[in-house]
Amino acid sequence: MGRQERIRLLAAVAVGLLAFAVTGTAGAAPSCGSRLLADWRDGRIDNTYPVKCYRQALAQLPEDVRVYSSAPADITRALQARLSASPKVATTKHSSAGVSPLLVVAVTAAVLVAAGSVAAVVR
Repeated sequence: MGRQERIRLLAAVAVGLLAFAVTGTAGAAPSCGSRLLADWRDGRIDNTYPVKCYRQALAQLPEDVRVYSSAPADITRALQARLSASPKVATTKHSSAGVSPLLVVAVTAAVLVAAGSVAAVVR
């Protein structure tokens, strides 16, 4: 590799690093936690966000905001409201044809007691 080729390579790397430094964060979209914090800045949260955004916002709170403002309580309250508004997972009722969990526990206990009794007799 000749001297001119090294200079060109070095110049290309320098230009690439400079371009990355200038545009590296300019096009990045703010996280949903950051958007939620920006929404809270007026003292209330006007929009509804995914649950992960509330958790992200709580994790990203600057120390002074965490200590000297109502942000943690406000965001936690909004998170609780969001969770209570979420659709609940449907619970299935056991039909009379299904096996009761209590019956399963009772049968398992009986089998264990019987096995222990057999082991004691064999000794």
